[in-house]
Amino acid sequence: MSNVKKNWKEKTEKLLKRAEQLFEALIYKKAGKYFFFVGNSFYDNKDFVMAQEAFSKAANSFIKKEKHLNVIESLRRSANAFLNLENVEQAQNLFEKAFEYTKNFKNKDNKDTNYILLSSLIYICSHVRGEPVKGLNMVKRAQKRVDKEHFKENPLIHLVTNLTIALRDEKKVYLDKIIQDFNKLKLTDIEKKFVKISLLLAEIQVNVKPEINIDKEKYTTKEIIKMNLTINKNSINEIINNSFFEYSLNEFDIQNFRIEVTDNFSVQTKPELPINLNLKENFTHDFFIKPHFLIDKCFIGPIRINCLLNKKYSCFIETKEEVHINLVAPPTYLEISLKNLKPPLIEQTFPIEILIENNSDGEASDLNIGFKFPEEIKVIRGTIEKQIYSLRSNENIKWEINARPLEAGDFEIEVNLKFKDTDHNTIEEKKTFPIAIKL
Repeated sequence: MSNVKKNWKEKTEKLLKRAEQLFEALIYKKAGKYFFFVGNSFYDNKDFVMAQEAFSKAANSFIKKEKHLNVIESLRRSANAFLNLENVEQAQNLFEKAFEYTKNFKNKDNKDTNYILLSSLIYICSHVRGEPVKGLNMVKRAQKRVDKEHFKENPLIHLVTNLTIALRDEKKVYLDKIIQDFNKLKLTDIEKKFVKISLLLAEIQVNVKPEINIDKEKYTTKEIIKMNLTINKNSINEIINNSFFEYSLNEFDIQNFRIEVTDNFSVQTKPELPINLNLKENFTHDFFIKPHFLIDKCFIGPIRINCLLNKKYSCFIETKEEVHINLVAPPTYLEISLKNLKPPLIEQTFPIEILIENNSDGEASDLNIGFKFPEEIKVIRGTIEKQIYSLRSNENIKWEINARPLEAGDFEIEVNLKFKDTDHNTIEEKKTFPIAIKL
């Protein structure tokens, strides 16, 4: 440590000790001035941990003497120190504390100015933390307490309004307005830095859209839908590399995916999270979605991807598009089985059980079933031609035919099946079943 820096630190620590002594002696006004001076000294030398502590103590001292302007300025400076430490949550807490304290002003202009300033800073903090609604609610609280014209014409309110509309309507033109009017903002350097971070996050949200593709034009309820999601690296890099933002991106992480689907779908596979995006190439991932049943309108989307920049600042990439899926019932099919209920022996009557099952998702209608037995097997009793009006999904029909073999040997029973599927297509099938007749 150089002698200059050592001397500065020793002097500042000595003043800090003096401020604490004054506070303990209940000499609050002077203590507040000492704490504030010490806070500035630490701040200018980039010791932001000590700076925020000194400014916080200055605020507590000034509260004792009801020095309202000094209280607000001390809390704001303490919050600025936290912003330099990238501790946005603590900075927001201090801005909120200052906002609540503002009611103590008797001067209307002071009240209006600070309500607008502090609610706007709270909005910026809440936005970079991924909670813009909370910040907007604070601005709405301020609006109820502030002169309408003062509120309407303030550049900070223009900032909040344009940012809110840009995020809501996904219109870049409102972000461009903020950039054009940026120099009108009466903020500290660190506060302006976080306005730029907030704008950067908004630019990503408004301009970066995931591309969604599915692998087929039509699916049955028995098929898995393959959905490919791609994020174009160029759209992100163009924003990050904009010199206006003065932002150094080290990490861009995907924290989670929220994929909305209709009730008949479920997302079967999701990637392991978090995912660190390599912005030298496009991000692409396949999701597999399982249909469970048929409904009139099926779709996938909207899709929201929550992201984190440098493990600190929240934004999301989303598409509000609904990808409509042409989902149909699988082809209707029937299964036929013949079962000998007794061993088929020559010159002895034996029963054959016939079972027709619909194990498909579609309904079979206008069924016509015909059996053709070889001359060596005589049908004694039962129906060999059957008509059925309808056989719904998971239904079956069963009956028996009694037959008597006239000769021993290996033969075949032929079954002819004709029905209509759910699309009224006629389906015809012919099946044969071997049967061995023993002596």
